[in-house]
Amino acid sequence: MSVDVVCAGLPFLDITFTGLPAMPALGEERYAERVQFTPGGLANVAVGLTRLGLDAVVVSPVGGDIGGRILAGLLSEQGIRWLGPNGDATAISAVLPLDGERAFVTVAPDQPAVTETVASLEPRAVVIDLPVVGEAPDGPAVYAVVGDVDARALAGRLPAGLGSVRTLIANESEARFLSGADDPAQAAVELARHCQTVVVTLGPGGAICAGEHGVIRGLAPPVSAVDTNGAGDLFTAAWIWADLAGHPVEQRLHLAVTYAAESVRVPTTLAGALSLEEFRRISGATDASIPPNGAR
Repeated sequence: MSVDVVCAGLPFLDITFTGLPAMPALGEERYAERVQFTPGGLANVAVGLTRLGLDAVVVSPVGGDIGGRILAGLLSEQGIRWLGPNGDATAISAVLPLDGERAFVTVAPDQPAVTETVASLEPRAVVIDLPVVGEAPDGPAVYAVVGDVDARALAGRLPAGLGSVRTLIANESEARFLSGADDPAQAAVELARHCQTVVVTLGPGGAICAGEHGVIRGLAPPVSAVDTNGAGDLFTAAWIWADLAGHPVEQRLHLAVTYAAESVRVPTTLAGALSLEEFRRISGATDASIPPNGAR
């Protein structure tokens, strides 16, 4: 069996409460307008890759709890396989978007090594969490991602396996913790000393990319943000898709920034992840630069 991309790490079940008038204080109850259950974390990356025409697989222990059963159903509906040994628990995040930002409450079980399962799928590329990047098999292009908690824990002690990474993608806060630099461009440059390419996402400010090509910046199109949760995951999906398609770094950055920006117009990443056809139609001027069949 051979696949395009393996997302090797914890997929999350996101429970998103939309329409909050304000964040509740301790001891206070607030009513949201709606609650939605959607994939999150690396499962979001898989959703974006699948929408863009790639064969993406999630590899992680499959939770046998109610959260796992819900998430497995959601991934199946998207045509995404979730492969791995049986697990007891599923990573879950409660997401509270408000005024273009969001807050989280998260629980996540430990992630055991899944190297053999990943290698057996013979992927063209692997997306993996930075703390376990050394577990990625040799051969595929490796893309590393990181979350807030892990970025804080890794401050001052980057994993040795980072040298094999094709691209590290982090947001501004995560890059600051990992590099010790407050300026995002400087943070990208510092981190690029340890791997081939580093991208620091800046929300509505777009993204900065550093590597052998120097430092370049991609500007995000102006949009009205409804729910920014998962935009970084979809940025990652679009970057990988454009990279596997052979686009130069400037075009990769432009496409990824545009894809992520378009996703925040609606609640939940699942609704915001555009298909290839939708992306062509909405992005207008980028139409000619998008490969007609994804990265195949």
